[in-house]
Amino acid sequence: MDTRKRVLQANLNNQGGAFSVAYEAQKELQDEYIFDYFFPDGFVKNSVYEHLLSMGSKCVGEIKTGNRFLKQVTVYKNFYKYLCENDYDIVHIHSDTAWKISVYYLAAKKAHIKKIVVHSHSSGINGHHHKINYLMHILAKPIVKSSKYKCACSDVAAQWMFDTTKGVTIIRNGVDIPKFSFNATEREKIRESLGIENRIVIGSVSDFSYQKNPEFIFDLIKCFKNNDKYVFLLVGNRPSGCLLKELVDKDNSIKNVLFAGAVTNVQDYLSAMDVFILPSRFEGLPMCALEAQVNGLYTIISDKVSDETKCSKYFDRLSLYADEWKSQIMDIDFSNDRDNRAAFLDFAKASSANMADAFRKIYK
Repeated sequence: MDTRKRVLQANLNNQGGAFSVAYEAQKELQDEYIFDYFFPDGFVKNSVYEHLLSMGSKCVGEIKTGNRFLKQVTVYKNFYKYLCENDYDIVHIHSDTAWKISVYYLAAKKAHIKKIVVHSHSSGINGHHHKINYLMHILAKPIVKSSKYKCACSDVAAQWMFDTTKGVTIIRNGVDIPKFSFNATEREKIRESLGIENRIVIGSVSDFSYQKNPEFIFDLIKCFKNNDKYVFLLVGNRPSGCLLKELVDKDNSIKNVLFAGAVTNVQDYLSAMDVFILPSRFEGLPMCALEAQVNGLYTIISDKVSDETKCSKYFDRLSLYADEWKSQIMDIDFSNDRDNRAAFLDFAKASSANMADAFRKIYK
């Protein structure tokens, strides 16, 4: 008989940074806990999904139709029904906005769940309908602030969701360090397959949504378009179109961009890069930037993102001026041995094991 406790991770599918947080914690805690996932927009049937199933996870909750906001009524009903029909002592709710958390929180309260954990993963609102989303976020804050178990990935994410860091457990996002460490063999394979063996590769891993500032990335691409020494490698996609790709495709003068799309071996693509950029408008604690630093990449993020992201010597925060980013990139000395950069990594700030320990303490 399996004696592990089941924890229901709510509002997570098997993609994105917030999912990666739960997934990395699950791998560390799989001898003690089974994580199930409830997400109304469904799950991508990839190798990660198969790994979840192999660890005993259930992936449930898909709702195929409905207006984005009105759909939440159905989410509430379905989530409550699912909780009543299944045995969970712990529900862990993840989101970037209070109104999304509140839907799951109120259903879990009604179902008399013993421990409800609410987890803030951002410091702003992504996607469309910003004004409506922000208003709903403000209106729902009293609900999430009433939770006994509050956590956030950073101080800025705590302030965004709870208006304070007091009484909030800060759980830094963590990375599988062996998995994301630099791999010279995979670097050569990727670069050779893409025909970029002798180029300096400026890369990013993202969904290239509003939050990730695709317009700025496009401006930076244009700064380098006449310099064949540099090429952009962009990993990830959006389910409903990508503004950045549209901008690049419309400009026939741009020849220095490669879109890799969604991949399951992100770590290998990071190894193929030389510089990692993340010019986001806002973040909680971006997993991709942590993974890039673990990989030994020179990592540049915008000054709109908290300096809590830093876990390596090879890291800069810059204001959002494309010429400044261009100058910084062109001044980098790439002669430094990539393998040796791990010596400058703050493992305590980057480790998924430390993150999992924080999960364990909350669950107990």
